[in-house]
Amino acid sequence: MKNKLVEWTSRTPAASWLLTAVIASGLSVGAAEADTLRVIGLSLKTIDPIVTTSGDTQVHGYLIYDKLFEFDSSSTPRPQMADKVDVSSDKKTYTITLRNGLKFSDGTPITTDDVIQSLRRWESRDVTGGLLGSRTKEMVKVDDLTFRIELNERFDVPSALANTEGNVPFIMPKRVASLPPTVQLTDTTGSGPYKFDYSTWKPGQTQVYTKNSFYTSRNDPPSYYWGKKEATFDKIEISDVPDSNTAMAEMQTGKKDIWIWPALDNALALRKDPKLVVSKGYFVQSLFVVNHEVPPFNNIKATEALTYLIDQKELMQISVGDPQFWHTCYAYLTCEGKYGDESAYSGHRGAADYEKAKELLKEAGYDGKPIVIFDQTDSPQMHARALYLAQQLRKIGAQVDLQAMDWGTITSRRTSKAPASEGGWNLFGTYMEVEPASSPFTHLMLAANCDKAWFGWPCDEKLEQLRASFASAVDEKEKKKVTYELQARASAYLPFIMTGEYAIPTVYGADLEGFHPEAAYNYFWNIRRKSK
Repeated sequence: MKNKLVEWTSRTPAASWLLTAVIASGLSVGAAEADTLRVIGLSLKTIDPIVTTSGDTQVHGYLIYDKLFEFDSSSTPRPQMADKVDVSSDKKTYTITLRNGLKFSDGTPITTDDVIQSLRRWESRDVTGGLLGSRTKEMVKVDDLTFRIELNERFDVPSALANTEGNVPFIMPKRVASLPPTVQLTDTTGSGPYKFDYSTWKPGQTQVYTKNSFYTSRNDPPSYYWGKKEATFDKIEISDVPDSNTAMAEMQTGKKDIWIWPALDNALALRKDPKLVVSKGYFVQSLFVVNHEVPPFNNIKATEALTYLIDQKELMQISVGDPQFWHTCYAYLTCEGKYGDESAYSGHRGAADYEKAKELLKEAGYDGKPIVIFDQTDSPQMHARALYLAQQLRKIGAQVDLQAMDWGTITSRRTSKAPASEGGWNLFGTYMEVEPASSPFTHLMLAANCDKAWFGWPCDEKLEQLRASFASAVDEKEKKKVTYELQARASAYLPFIMTGEYAIPTVYGADLEGFHPEAAYNYFWNIRRKSK
């Protein structure tokens, strides 16, 4: 993949003040049980990957569900649950046959009835799924193992079905997938290597996964998400440890095996421990989401004003710090991806220009009402960025209502289209993983299809036409031309505000092998202890 794995290990004795404090506090030092993998970093509150795009839920989904196709390490979509794919000469008909003998975690056979209903539910909710659905003439069952997708126009079906971002096209039983996409499921019968007991789970608390004895893996050597998916641990426990000092202590004492999404300062503090590996993990595109539905950012001039307030270098130094973990970027399809092109960006770059920002905000008709910014307090980077944006807006005379909350609250509040003064919002910070953000197919926030777009609801016919052109492009030269035009249009319309790119680190035990922290949505199959 584009994101290269970078690791730091140390052969020197671990004699840090933190370890001394840990031992002094009476915590025992010992490895986790061999048959249980213990992970820090998730607080699962919604289990339905079609209802939400939350990263916590997607990691959960990859444990209990499988997909028709998966991307390998070269970003090529490969058959996963599918056995073979026949494509017509005009590229408008895909006939897909399932592998024989696939079963759900309750032991029932997986058939094309389940697959078709799962894809229909996914298409009705997901950005990429919507693109596929709008081009599908019909999706019909041939027999229990084969179905056919007939298109009105060409479309890269395998890439769409291998999608890792947004609402992922996981395969569920027909009875489950028949639920409306706005109704959260309670039946967690899955198609993946692990199973989940909904009856014992409480939102936000530790979630426990056990082997799915009915799962039949591919035998192909594993390559990124594709290939063999072996449930090597009998049990996986994933929990949220809000206190970073406690989380660090649990990693150093072997009570936990993997820490995903730690704060950068915490990760760097663990680099000298020879029992741990600190990985640079994967890069993300940092951005501010703009609510295009309500004033003042329903006017393009107000959105443009934001670009004159943000100095990417200054913001990254404040919110991330260590320069090896970030870089500036003005490419809407990322500086890490093959389609990213900073030369397409025609907007403001560099140091803030307060006078120009003030002028644009005035031209937008800003009336002095408070601009509501969600301040994500459970992420140091996001918190710092919210404070920075609030400060910059105040410098040009804007009134700001900085509302502190955790990410879980933001995910519920961001659905509101009410005026900011009536419980709505104007801005919040987030990020997109570089891999999906590198393609118009999978970049959630580049979709500008109005009410069907991601939160913020950008609405621009030209951007949508260019995304459709990319979906129909047949060669790389044509795709490069389309993506340049798309990024140029995005720099004029400003569906969101780019603020640079930075790395999300991961910490894990040096006794583990087969773990791939460069995956944006971590997966926990094929991992073993080196001693086993």
